[in-house]
Amino acid sequence: MKPRTISVNFTLNIMGPVLPLLTALLTVPLYIAHIGAARYGILAVVWILLGYSGLLDFGLSRASAIALSRLGQAGPAQRVPVLVTALYLNAAFGLTGGLLLYGAASLLLGQFASIPADLEAEVRAALPCIAAMLPVALVSGVASGAIESRERFLLANVLQTASGVIGQAAPVLCAILIGPSLPVVLTAALATRVISTVVGWVFVRRLERPIDLRRFDPGCVRELLGFGAWVSVSSVVSPVMESFDQMLIAAILGPAAVAHYSVPMNLATRSQLMAGALARALFPRLSRLQPDDARWLASRAVVTLAFCYGAACGPAVLLAGPFLRLWVGEDFAAQATWAAQILLIGAWANGIAFIPSGLLQGQGRPDVTAKLHMMEVLPFLLGSYGLMAAAGVQGAAVAWTLRTWADCLLLLRLARCWSPYMVRAVPAVGLMAASWLLARAVPLSLPWVLGFASVIGLLFALLGLALDPTLRAAAGNAMACATGIGRPRWRRPQAAQPNG
Repeated sequence: MKPRTISVNFTLNIMGPVLPLLTALLTVPLYIAHIGAARYGILAVVWILLGYSGLLDFGLSRASAIALSRLGQAGPAQRVPVLVTALYLNAAFGLTGGLLLYGAASLLLGQFASIPADLEAEVRAALPCIAAMLPVALVSGVASGAIESRERFLLANVLQTASGVIGQAAPVLCAILIGPSLPVVLTAALATRVISTVVGWVFVRRLERPIDLRRFDPGCVRELLGFGAWVSVSSVVSPVMESFDQMLIAAILGPAAVAHYSVPMNLATRSQLMAGALARALFPRLSRLQPDDARWLASRAVVTLAFCYGAACGPAVLLAGPFLRLWVGEDFAAQATWAAQILLIGAWANGIAFIPSGLLQGQGRPDVTAKLHMMEVLPFLLGSYGLMAAAGVQGAAVAWTLRTWADCLLLLRLARCWSPYMVRAVPAVGLMAASWLLARAVPLSLPWVLGFASVIGLLFALLGLALDPTLRAAAGNAMACATGIGRPRWRRPQAAQPNG
């Protein structure tokens, strides 16, 4: 099958998460209404613990995806040993990690979540489900990497969409119909993950057939673990930096305060679907291209993403307050709005960082990202503690945002895709700053908020079209497809071009 263009793959990747995102918007108020803020806060901590435990993947999902991407459309003789070896290793690590998590989860939850006495029995009853999610997630990661390595993004997104929608809807439906307890919610979540993993591997078997499960290759183990070792460092460090603030809030302020922070944080990170879609579409190409070509492609993608993602993120900063009031109520919004506005500024920079991070990993340099994250840990932890002590939830949001901006700038520099061409993204930075200043400094009624948000979005679009040739070409292609006038020209990456 001929690979689709990056533009088509990006479109597929951005459509895939939309339905799960809409489902989340509908289900979060239902979760809070039916299970309460305390149980929802405990669920948030459970997802954090599972993220920490994901370090037992040792970077194998990413390492196998890169190895399979480099093999491209090679036959089973080359691809199956990599796939089977990664499957067995991840299954073994997942089972081991699940057992460790089962033994430690009760202690960790009690330490970090200040569990109310009336919920302790529910937490203990849900521990087997929490532990079982880890091996399921690691095995699923290998299947997703195999599908995307062949650039089958339509299939990957159909599976992701179905899994995301059912995974969010089924637990809350069970809470409503059966009972609002943690064992009910987490059992439903585990069941949906198992089903989606089995379905994913059914399709992998069709794509990679014939798959011989006896093709475990000890030679691949060293290669996968050698690459994955540095990825696993980031797998250890990144969850600490991404969720330490929530752990700290839970320990000091309690589970309800975690909900006031985790809801806007989830909104901010889910807004990164555009950045994630582009990074996923680029990754197989960045893994196969020569270094100069890969850097050229990545630098252009950064500028395009700065304007496209900004056109969503900038208006969202202004609309965060009215949206939260409408979505989860006046009282909840009063505690969460400021954090949401700050986190959206950080989410924009973090989304940009997906591109240089993917470039470094695709070109076989995951050590650069890992070392950078190791250097960031201590300043971030100290900053989070100090700012949260001074300003509570809002201080934690400031610390996270400062870290994401520093991380983005350093990754761009280290990936060597920082060039004079990148100056074209500067107006996007100015518009993000203007969005936040308007949201914080000027008390606006809802009509004025809608008006200013529309102006900010329009300015992002117009400046992007004026300054970014890639965005102009994409807009022209979209117009040609929509109107039938002209012929779309989807350009592939060419040789490295001069800066400017």
